[in-house]
Amino acid sequence: MLGVLSNLVMRFRLKEKLKLISSQSKEVKRKFKSLLIICFEEESNDKIFFLKIAKQLSIMPKMITLVVLSKKELVEKKQTPFGTYFISRKSIDFFGKLPDSSAELFKKKFDIQFNYFKGYSVFSELVSASCQSKIRVGFSKSNQQINDLILDINLKQHKLFLKEINTYLNALIK
Repeated sequence: MLGVLSNLVMRFRLKEKLKLISSQSKEVKRKFKSLLIICFEEESNDKIFFLKIAKQLSIMPKMITLVVLSKKELVEKKQTPFGTYFISRKSIDFFGKLPDSSAELFKKKFDIQFNYFKGYSVFSELVSASCQSKIRVGFSKSNQQINDLILDINLKQHKLFLKEINTYLNALIK
């Protein structure tokens, strides 16, 4: 019962965040300087792929931030070539307040954000909507309100993802 109430409160918070997203500036510059990738634990191990995305966008590895979403309470921190935040579903309080340990993340402004997850999850959507990014890229089988650019491909199709993202972002910034 508490979980259901908590989800309702999180949905309310998400609606507030979605209103803020719609009013944020979408001004795209010719070059992206910072990258935010939000993914679940299963996808977080593919750091080489994330570095390829950054390289393709001419973003330095130190300007990448990875947010790993987990259903577990404690997440083992792994060494990565870029900044990493771990947020668990259990770290969000009953009232939908995000963890204080990630406060710095939600203050940063990013040029581009990849919501590298599919499906509807109030947890992942709330974390994504809480981040400040000019452009948000996601997948078709997720909440389309949190994304500016939506790709209809599978998460595991890395080569196709790189090709598509290059095509659409080049068209967007010209």
